[in-house]
Amino acid sequence: MAEVTAAGTLSLPDGDGKRRDGNLGPMTRLRPALRALLVAAAALALAASASSRSSAPPPPPPGAWNAQPPQAQGMDPRASHGLWDSSFGPVKIEEESPGRVHGAWRYDRGGQEVIGYFAGTLDGNVLRLTWREPAIAAAGAPVLAGEGWLVFDPAGARFAGRWWTSNRDRQGDWNGWRPGQATGAAPPPPAGYGGDVYGGGTYGGAPTYPPPPPPY
Repeated sequence: MAEVTAAGTLSLPDGDGKRRDGNLGPMTRLRPALRALLVAAAALALAASASSRSSAPPPPPPGAWNAQPPQAQGMDPRASHGLWDSSFGPVKIEEESPGRVHGAWRYDRGGQEVIGYFAGTLDGNVLRLTWREPAIAAAGAPVLAGEGWLVFDPAGARFAGRWWTSNRDRQGDWNGWRPGQATGAAPPPPAGYGGDVYGGGTYGGAPTYPPPPPPY
């Protein structure tokens, strides 16, 4: 049976029945060091967990650029061509090359005619596009550019989509319908820069189709 001697040692019986003294001093000194190591390991684990949380990317902000169009449906590309009325005024869309279209919209802002240009690739009834307004930059005039997408009714009667500027400080909806059709619940045109409103102008006849703008 183990006994503790007066000197603070542990007396253990050996195999021959004789006792051998063991000093507990080194074991006692190891306990604080082991405790310190465990505390340090726990602190490192907490720091690593906090670093992982802080380095995780933040959730994307709400915006048109995060909205995805519905899955494309089959559509004859010609269903997107021709003249449209829209929440940005009259629109004309033509084929640019197989699988690609380009077009223009026109409206009045403060008594001045504004023409914008867009182009993109058709995937079934979904058009992913880039746009520029005005189509041809004028000296001293502000220029807006960005991206967007339109989803066409496969029958070619309507379209609806989203647009946003390249620096993502402006965004909105873009809805279109064939001339002479009821607009239904199409929203009013979104606010534009300079305190004016995009779109909304009424014109007679077809809009003038501008040439493509220079590369930018």
